[in-house]
Amino acid sequence: MAASRRGLRVALVSTAALGQPGSMRAYADTLVQALARHVPEIETELIELAPAAGTGVWSQRLQTMLMPARAWLQRARAPDLWHVLDGSRAYVARGLGTAPIVVTVHDVIPWLQAYGHFPGAPALGAAARGLWRGNGRAMKSSAQLVCVSTNTARDVQRESGIEREKLLVVPLPLRPAMVDRAGTPSDVVRNDGLVLHVGNNGFYKNREGVLRIFAKLDPRIAQRLVMAGPVPSGDLLRMAHKLDLSDRIDWSNDPDDDALANHYRRASVLLFPSLYEGFGWPVLEAMSFGLPVVASDAGSLPEVGGDAVACLPLDDEEGFVSTVEQILRSPEAAQAAAARGLARAQNFSSAAFARGMQVAYSRAVEAAQGPTAR
Repeated sequence: MAASRRGLRVALVSTAALGQPGSMRAYADTLVQALARHVPEIETELIELAPAAGTGVWSQRLQTMLMPARAWLQRARAPDLWHVLDGSRAYVARGLGTAPIVVTVHDVIPWLQAYGHFPGAPALGAAARGLWRGNGRAMKSSAQLVCVSTNTARDVQRESGIEREKLLVVPLPLRPAMVDRAGTPSDVVRNDGLVLHVGNNGFYKNREGVLRIFAKLDPRIAQRLVMAGPVPSGDLLRMAHKLDLSDRIDWSNDPDDDALANHYRRASVLLFPSLYEGFGWPVLEAMSFGLPVVASDAGSLPEVGGDAVACLPLDDEEGFVSTVEQILRSPEAAQAAAARGLARAQNFSSAAFARGMQVAYSRAVEAAQGPTAR
């Protein structure tokens, strides 16, 4: 096809707020760099639809409503392909031009939440349900869906009825910002008894579960807990106080990549009992730093961790306690877990990520051109 001979032009549509840290901003950066390095014949342009992060619920809702209009203003760019980078904003596709559309689906947590998959989770409001209905329509009309894990692909197929042939699994690689930082094992100086958690305040990250598990650990070997993420909620701070943990927790609020890498180097174990993960980037990052991981068996975590990560049922908090304590007590167990993690992390390369996206783009263009393109 003509586009391939002159280089496929792909417009990468980012809906992450400018200046706001988070996985969607990291995904955009990772994709741009991976394609430039490994598939340079694909020409990319990153299009930012969101302004700087707004404050307040109504400001954020307004920005959500305006995104399709901002997408419509980009139609004149006329790329060979549009790639919407965040499936939770797939509805912006209705504002784009007639070129084929690829959507990356990181997770379908709101769909699962709406159908009671997470008992006790906050109820999903009418606006959010409407938004996800729009996302579902956009996904079904797209030329190709990219899912970051096999588990996410299964969830998409089950919840939306989209045919399996339209779904391509392209796992995430280690973020470029962490590649060089993880490549200096001589800098690793583990602090005995330091437990790390990395995650936001979303209910599915289960930060409350982290506190409960840490409170049950033997304080002689589990001395401190680092909670890396956004400023903790008032409920979380009150829970820490109630569990008598306030003096044993370091709240690392919105750490930059240098600070986060330092946490991975200094900690003894990553505790990651999430209720659900579409992929679970902190698990891959911890493995890349040789940091043992104890995680839940929810979502994609067993898929990402493989045999390198102890994945336990969410209702087995005593199992979390005993597994973490074994790592903290036994240097041999910690070293074995670290070695398995380092080996496992090699499976998630930037080159494989870029070439997987190349396949997705080719499929999308061919699907739009019809059977004769094949």
